[in-house]
Amino acid sequence: MDIDWIRKQIPACQRMIYMNTGWSGPSPKSVVEAVKDRLEYESYEGPTTRPVYESGRKVQQMARDAAASLLNVTTEEITLTQCTTDGLNIVVNGLTWSEGDEVITFGLEHSSVLVPSFHLQERHGVRIRVLGLHPDDSQEDILSRVGEAITDRTRLLFFSHIQYTCGLRMPIEGLRGLTKPRGIWMLIDGAQTAGHIALDLRALDCEFYSIPGQKWLLGPDGVGALYIRGDLISSVTPTRVSGRAVLSYDDQGRFEPNVSSMDKFQLTTASSPLAAGFTEAVRLHQEVGAEAVEQRALSLSKHLKETLSEVSGVSVVSPREDSLSCGLTSFQVQGVEPDDVVARLWDDHRIVVRQVRELSCVRASTHLFNTEEEVNKLAAAVKGLVS
Repeated sequence: MDIDWIRKQIPACQRMIYMNTGWSGPSPKSVVEAVKDRLEYESYEGPTTRPVYESGRKVQQMARDAAASLLNVTTEEITLTQCTTDGLNIVVNGLTWSEGDEVITFGLEHSSVLVPSFHLQERHGVRIRVLGLHPDDSQEDILSRVGEAITDRTRLLFFSHIQYTCGLRMPIEGLRGLTKPRGIWMLIDGAQTAGHIALDLRALDCEFYSIPGQKWLLGPDGVGALYIRGDLISSVTPTRVSGRAVLSYDDQGRFEPNVSSMDKFQLTTASSPLAAGFTEAVRLHQEVGAEAVEQRALSLSKHLKETLSEVSGVSVVSPREDSLSCGLTSFQVQGVEPDDVVARLWDDHRIVVRQVRELSCVRASTHLFNTEEEVNKLAAAVKGLVS
């Protein structure tokens, strides 16, 4: 893995220390060019001419193929989405609920998990069990808590594969062991995983998984993908429909629903330029290698945690155990509000990080294009804030 070459492909690396990939990643030149080239082609050649229209369908198909390859599933189990949240909503609102059904989730979750869950409670009388979760929790703590919360009314375990607040990597295998024998489905928010850690949804054995393109994959905003296991596609009803939601129809109200194809979730217009950028982002990621990316992100994060821990007045709040860790590192600076830390790191050092409200902390993302030198500069800048 040639880090210098990779950094040269990402213009942002020459302008700043970018450590906020967990929010949105800086795209490499080839991703930007893929979007630009497709947009120019459509505009200059006419968006509805036969060559443009037909090639656009191929571009969309290539993006679905890319997502399927990334996740190790079939293309028929993938639909393109606007973002992670879009995919989660398709599943949450498309399942059939009865009053008294139960959903288990966690307190550290992103609003894209918690708010759709609360809407289920409001609209359908579903009971939402929000379990406590702490960055220091062990796998045993998490599994024990979930095991105790499961009842004969539990239908869904809805959670993030990696907690955005602190980088806690959830024990998927153990959670699957608790849910599968009881027929409980798992809907997983993969906002912090695609392009970050190696993914194999066949091995994870979950029912539903949603990813974005703009974070660790370094693709464009506005495109993501949703996986629904093949045998469950018919169990999810589209709540927003277009002509693709039916196999046939007439103006007398007669129609045949599209039940078993993921096409039923697609609306009438999709962006081929964004799909082209997504496909190129996946290609680059796979060219480098998912395992290599994961190990580098973890190595840099470990170095950052160790370095920050040596600074008096700084507390690292992310997990330390490798099996529970990733490229996200959250920390607190004594006497300085998180918003002020973020602002001063940018204003004084051109370092990009973010604040996390739930833990009143600052979060840095270390991706494959970051370096140990950048990690050391971040730690030195934080030390300066304490002084």
